[in-house]
Amino acid sequence: MSDLTKEQRHQAALDLWRERESAGEPAPSLPDLIKAAYPDKPELDGRSKEARELKAYLAELEIHADGSHVYHPKEIEPLTEEYKEFITNNVGTMNPTYLGRVMYKDDSITPLDGRVRQIVDFIETLPQNIVSQNTEIVPDPAYAPPKTFDKTLQLVNKYIHEKIEKKKITGRQKKEVNALTGYINTVRFIHQASMFDNNMDRELFQSSFVRYTNDKPDLTQEEVDQYIVLSTEVVIGSSIQARSERLQQLLDNAAEDSEGRRLAMGLVQAISAAQTEYNQCVGRQHKLLGDLKEKRSDKLKSQIKESASVVHLVQMWKEEESRSKLIALAELRKKGVKKEIKKLSSMDEIKARIMGISEDEVLNG
Repeated sequence: MSDLTKEQRHQAALDLWRERESAGEPAPSLPDLIKAAYPDKPELDGRSKEARELKAYLAELEIHADGSHVYHPKEIEPLTEEYKEFITNNVGTMNPTYLGRVMYKDDSITPLDGRVRQIVDFIETLPQNIVSQNTEIVPDPAYAPPKTFDKTLQLVNKYIHEKIEKKKITGRQKKEVNALTGYINTVRFIHQASMFDNNMDRELFQSSFVRYTNDKPDLTQEEVDQYIVLSTEVVIGSSIQARSERLQQLLDNAAEDSEGRRLAMGLVQAISAAQTEYNQCVGRQHKLLGDLKEKRSDKLKSQIKESASVVHLVQMWKEEESRSKLIALAELRKKGVKKEIKKLSSMDEIKARIMGISEDEVLNG
């Protein structure tokens, strides 16, 4: 290959371009063309002398290849009739993202994937009685959390039972609202909230997180992440439950003929699997919530212990001060200095110590 002339190499790149063009395939990128022209020199890139010469040659033919940094979106194949039937039959139990993952056998599909948007577009053409309320599409896939104190306070009042009045808000409540604003503006929270492609799931996730954390202003970042996972599990559990109920409805409506019995058997197995999955989800929730409560309990005990130590020191100081004053009072009594006794006995803490004993009793015993 090293004995090829420059013209022959340029022709090889041109042949690749025309081959892709005639086949209706995406145009090759510059690295593809360089590889076709110089297969014996894999170290070449777009900055090399050979690549610049190749680009100049192609430019003369009005061919402009993109570099490797230019993104070319993949073409999305139209939904087949089989896919459309699958969506129609399962839209009541699966959201668009889950439908896409099952149909394309790709668990990495997210709500922002073009294939999911194509599924959403098809769902919007279906009759409303077929589409479950659980598949209400979120207009904007990117979650935008409140960033101000007032907006976060509105969010808290939306989900808690005892509303917080702004005019009567306490210092601790202000601290809690400000802390929550920080929690829901973390990258992890925004990313997770944006993953839900219907309003119901997103609302459930948000409400769960707010109810769990609105009165905890001292969470660490690790604890915030754990509460995000816990709130996500709540949504997962709800989705599994809805799917199980839908499958049960299908089972109730199954025909009694031989085909119906085969269908019923499959539905029974699917319901059993859904119930097992739901129980596992609930178990994870209980364990995670228990761990979080235990950690918080240990933290609060530690804080109380530290506070008690400070109180104990203050109490010891007060007792030492009172003891010194009582000793001074005894010395003055011995000397019979009535004036000084009267002065000292007027002090509140000494009165408390002697429990209201009169001055005459102090002097005369």
